[in-house]
Amino acid sequence: MKKSYSIILATTNQHKVTEIKDILGLDIEYQTLSDYINISIKEAGRTLLENSLSKAAFAFKVSQKPSLADDSGLFVDALNGAPGIFSARFGKNDEHRIARLLKEMTDEHNRRAQFRAVFVYYYDINKYEVFDGKCIGEITIKPRGAQGFGYDPIFIPKGFRKTFAELGPKVKNRISHRAKALKKFKKYIERLLL
Repeated sequence: MKKSYSIILATTNQHKVTEIKDILGLDIEYQTLSDYINISIKEAGRTLLENSLSKAAFAFKVSQKPSLADDSGLFVDALNGAPGIFSARFGKNDEHRIARLLKEMTDEHNRRAQFRAVFVYYYDINKYEVFDGKCIGEITIKPRGAQGFGYDPIFIPKGFRKTFAELGPKVKNRISHRAKALKKFKKYIERLLL
């Protein structure tokens, strides 16, 4: 593998950066957008793909290097798919977002939900590849566990009895929506780096 190869991760979320590095485990150089410019990219798209593409294209424009961006969200059946693409804007912080979602789910018996992620690898002007993943599960009655971030304390993936926050990063990074999308990307990038 070429050790000189680098990818710009178009995110300012350090939790995501750590997760991406752990899941990919590739022997390449990772940089973030903040290595080039101190700015947060606004998500103005109507889909996960639109948001990922705009972030990846912007990071490529700024760095002139291949860029990887993602947008992800929690889609809850009983809330007609909310918070969905607005997951990160559902409240001022993780605690507030979780409290709001649980309040809106108070009388709901249908707890089904799924995390979805869409990654865009933008490697040249108007040239990119898309990788997606989803993780089906359900919403808890109250937060459980201290690991992870975002909605991890209230999401139990299908086939498990613990939340992502209880399972911890080792398990989460094997079964999550981001893990599934990044495994597809890893296969793609490994072929390029042979």
